[in-house]
Order: sequence, then structure tokens, then C-alpha cells
Amino acid sequence: MIGTIVWDFNGTVLDDAGASVAAVNRMLRRRGLPPITLEWYRKNLCMPLETFYAGIGIAGEPIEALSAEFQLHCAREERPVFPEVRAALARFHAAGLRQLLLSSLHQQTLEEAVEERGIAPYFEIIAGRGDHTLGDKREAAKAYLEKENIAPNSALFIGDLITDWELANYVGAHGALIPKGHQDQSVLLAAGARVIADASQIDMLMEEWK
Repeated sequence: MIGTIVWDFNGTVLDDAGASVAAVNRMLRRRGLPPITLEWYRKNLCMPLETFYAGIGIAGEPIEALSAEFQLHCAREERPVFPEVRAALARFHAAGLRQLLLSSLHQQTLEEAVEERGIAPYFEIIAGRGDHTLGDKREAAKAYLEKENIAPNSALFIGDLITDWELANYVGAHGALIPKGHQDQSVLLAAGARVIADASQIDMLMEEWK
């Protein structure tokens, strides 16, 4: 039975893929490079981010500086919580489920973003990183499950990237991806991930894994 839901933030809770493309295009424009489209971005975003940036012509610059520049541009864009996610957060909170937020965002940035959007009370733990780089969350996720004495097979990880699917598999938890974020559904399915339309279908998964 699922007792804990571990949420990714960007692209899963936060509707920010469009904002990300706008931020990347500002970075490209500043360097005299051609823009990308949202469709292209979703089909070509890859990790590590150095590879993605090199693919759009931004190579040889420190990833820390690029990530900080990206976040600065992103902050200028509107990035709401997906309505169906907000509803799911409230529903699961009322049902007594534990909800964790695990993100590669800087901890302070993450906490401020969650507070600003009024969803902080839904999360028992809000965990970000200590720098601006997008790194591997696997060990952090494993450590949190162990620290909180959460059995992996009682946890459900919800994300929008192949790396989120790999994260769930790594810790031995259930996982599902929502194709409304930063990677296209075709990319997620090609990786063998479990894909649901949106957060309203999480209840269906929980019934399946009772």
C-alpha cells in the first residue's frame, strides 16, 4: 500500500517548461544563437545539462554559471502550480498520506517557491540542494527514505523526467511520470517509464498498488 508520495518540483508540481524555454532563449539570444521551440526542447532535453547546452551551441562555460543564469531568467516568468497537482496535494494531505518534495533546486530557492505558491503545508519534508547545479538525487532520496523509515515499496515517486523514473527504480519504489513537464511523452515511453496523463490519475495507481 502506498503511504508516501515523493514529488519532483520543476515540471511536475510546477508548470514551468515554457518558462524554461523562454529562459534558454534569452541565454541563446545573448550569445547570438538561434532560439529553440518548446516542442524541440521537450524532445531533446537530456542529462547531464552540459550535453544539452553543448547541443544548442553553448559549450565551454561552467555549468554552475549557466545554471545560475538560467534560474535568474526563469524567475522572470510566470510558473504556476498545475491545478490538478494542487488538488492532488490537498486530497492526499487530507487523507493522511506523507508527502515529500525532492528537488535539485537550491534549498532556499525551493522553500521560497513553495511558500509563495501556498503549498508548503502539504509537505512533511521539502528537500533541495546546496548549489545551483542539477545533480543526481538518487543518494538523497535513498537517505531520506532510510532516515524516515519509509519502506521503498510503500513510496510512489512522481516526476516528469527519465531521471525521475530511474530514481524510483534505484531506491526500489513505485514510480510514474507525467508528460506535461520537460520531456515529451514519446521520450518517456521510449525509456520504458510508466506514464500517466496528469496528477488526477495518481489515485488510480494507488488503487493498483494496494
